[in-house]
Amino acid sequence: MAKFNWQKALDRSWFLTKAFAVLCIMCGVAFTLGTFYPNQTAVKNVNLKLDKFYMQKIKDMDLREPEFTYNNDIQFVRAMHKCINYINFSLPKNSRVPYEMIIGQAALESGWGTSRFGTEGNNLFGIRTWTKEVPHLMPLGIKKWPGWGVKIFASKCDSVKEYIRLLNEHPAYKEFREIRANMLKQNKQLDSLVLIKTLDKFSTTADYDKRVTRMIMKIRKMEENNE
Repeated sequence: MAKFNWQKALDRSWFLTKAFAVLCIMCGVAFTLGTFYPNQTAVKNVNLKLDKFYMQKIKDMDLREPEFTYNNDIQFVRAMHKCINYINFSLPKNSRVPYEMIIGQAALESGWGTSRFGTEGNNLFGIRTWTKEVPHLMPLGIKKWPGWGVKIFASKCDSVKEYIRLLNEHPAYKEFREIRANMLKQNKQLDSLVLIKTLDKFSTTADYDKRVTRMIMKIRKMEENNE
């Protein structure tokens, strides 16, 4: 049986909703302006209205965060897929991060979700906080505040959301955003093995990109054997 492609399904859902909304809104704009050739300001306003329209549809559908349960590595991968699908449903394509990249880093950073920070703090990426008042965990053996802590999240899926937000907003990952934008502009599929090389600031480990790459290749084989 062919494997269901969640990414294509999400992209198709996004495209159809966007196409319908654009048609309705553009007709209204064109009518208001008395032309079917709106200027760039009108197009920008349409995009803003479209974002609001789409997000309202998401709220109306009352989508709930999926349960994040697992007892082994392949179950962890599947739980990650469900979480990413849930997040991607409300993210435009140009703000998404490739599945393999997210899962590969999460598996590496949290030991397949078994690390102390992953189990006690729901933090799958070792994301830190530099504010003492933010709920956090300290490394074992350290009792005095060292200037940072490992952030505690309400759920593991919340830590995935924060990871995606950091890649989309933090200055350290500007190169990632530029390469992703270029890939999308050329209608290319996002290449995790290329994009992971831009995250040299995510870890102080010298061969971090190679470690994540090996993890991604391992996950690929794992998924092939469990289809």
